[in-house]
Amino acid sequence: MVKMSAHRDEIELIRLAVNNDQSAFFRLFERYSDQVYTFILGIIPQPQDAEDICQETFDKAFRNISSYREEWAFSTWLYKIAQNTAFDFYRKRIANISTSVTKSAAEYSEKNESLEPTRSPEDNLITQQTFEQLIKAIKGLDIKYRKVAELRFINDYAYEEIAKELNLPVNTVKTHINRARKLLADKWKS
Repeated sequence: MVKMSAHRDEIELIRLAVNNDQSAFFRLFERYSDQVYTFILGIIPQPQDAEDICQETFDKAFRNISSYREEWAFSTWLYKIAQNTAFDFYRKRIANISTSVTKSAAEYSEKNESLEPTRSPEDNLITQQTFEQLIKAIKGLDIKYRKVAELRFINDYAYEEIAKELNLPVNTVKTHINRARKLLADKWKS
């Protein structure tokens, strides 16, 4: 009986939210924000990014709440928006990294034209594909190695910066990076 009452209360909140009732939006946010944030952390392990994605998830949900159908569980609908938003975040980050790598490679090439032959578009494509494969391989690592690998191999952080960011001793960071490097090398060979 309590579950049925809670479901009716939720449906009523959603109906109010569809009619632009701000207090209904806030109550739905309060009810689900911790769960959605935890769900996003499972996809995006950086707390600040997860907070931003959580906020964006609720913004999207409330902008599109009229598309919600009562035959679906609201939480399922919300988690799907969260998942899509997190994946969009990763795609944008990969695109930014790829652009940055291509730009850095072009700048390096311009500065060192006399030292090495000009790279062809095919060479640039291979470099970009290799970088994307690296990102994919890093995402496949165990969580404790994934974060240090992202910070070291993608963001080019120094050991001390990683230690500070993750609140770990520098020696632990070095050990995790060495282990991640070995795991990535093994993945690369296969």
